[in-house]
Amino acid sequence: MSRHWMASVFSSETIDDVTDIAESLKQLSVARAQINLLRKQNESLKKQLNEKDLIVSNGPSTASSSEKIELSIIGTIKTKFKERRCVPRQPGLCPLAQACLTISNSIFTNPNHALEGLSDFSHMWILFHFHKNETTHVHAKVSPPRLNGLRTGVLGTRSPHRPSPIGLSLVQIDKVEGNSVYFSGVDMIDGTPVLDIKPYIPHYDAPATLRSDQHVSLFDNGSHQILLDPLTSDREAPDGEETDAYDMPLSPLHTRVRVPLWITEPLMQQLTVEFSSRAREFLNSLDTNDIEATIVSILKEDPRSVYVRERYSNQFYTFLIGGYHVSCKFDDTKHTISVYRISHVDSMENVADQEGAQCLSIG
Repeated sequence: MSRHWMASVFSSETIDDVTDIAESLKQLSVARAQINLLRKQNESLKKQLNEKDLIVSNGPSTASSSEKIELSIIGTIKTKFKERRCVPRQPGLCPLAQACLTISNSIFTNPNHALEGLSDFSHMWILFHFHKNETTHVHAKVSPPRLNGLRTGVLGTRSPHRPSPIGLSLVQIDKVEGNSVYFSGVDMIDGTPVLDIKPYIPHYDAPATLRSDQHVSLFDNGSHQILLDPLTSDREAPDGEETDAYDMPLSPLHTRVRVPLWITEPLMQQLTVEFSSRAREFLNSLDTNDIEATIVSILKEDPRSVYVRERYSNQFYTFLIGGYHVSCKFDDTKHTISVYRISHVDSMENVADQEGAQCLSIG
């Protein structure tokens, strides 16, 4: 009788222990889920804060507050490039691509007042944030497309993967309306936050003026040196105001411009862009020729990364530009790329994407 009672008690206690363990595991699972939720909320808050104020850090994340500065986003850019794939790498590569910068009302009570006088200039500098740059670790050396796989120091390139992911582009001003600036020469993705804009003034920004009879000499260190004459203009006044005296000579310290050989003679050759009869028929049905010129400007520079180009040669490739879906195929042996289909984005939603498995998401 006593043995049966002890067995019953032992069994009951064991069941209680198992129940407690199960309950603890359940609570642990709930706690983990809550932690994951908090992490997601934290990331969302960081993203929202980043849209309002950009914090540029000099050095690793452990840097003290004295090594950080806060920059306000003055506006955002609206472009035809909704995703990173096929965004021109430099503004001069696609001069016909147009965009609009809208100055935010949160910066100025009357943002249109801040733009007064800008329309007197033909070009402007745009300083912007590479907000889609997902790189978590900045490398000291990178592989620019023109070096075709060779590596060089990141600060000696225009790579977006930088300690402070800030872009700088020189664009042509088309018009200024209200609190918006319309410009040509786009190398930004849609929604790019802008830190600042400045008018382009050749008397200050260009190191010298080129003449048609000036020559280029090749140095032994593999770089070009272009011989130039000093500019004649007045420097910006100390208080920041411009003057009309353009006949005062600049200091003749900067009379030469030198660039690496890979800038003027890239190791990667341009591609020949071809259109199928089907793609050509679609282009002929459009009211403008800008789309064709934009496609050619993008594809002839080979938008693929070196890694993708070497690992997946002769691949199919698709990208979006504005309201158009472009499908093409590379031929790395002939150095050509054939555009075989162009269609409206809406029409592609009802088409089975048979080529999707072959197309790589380059981003």
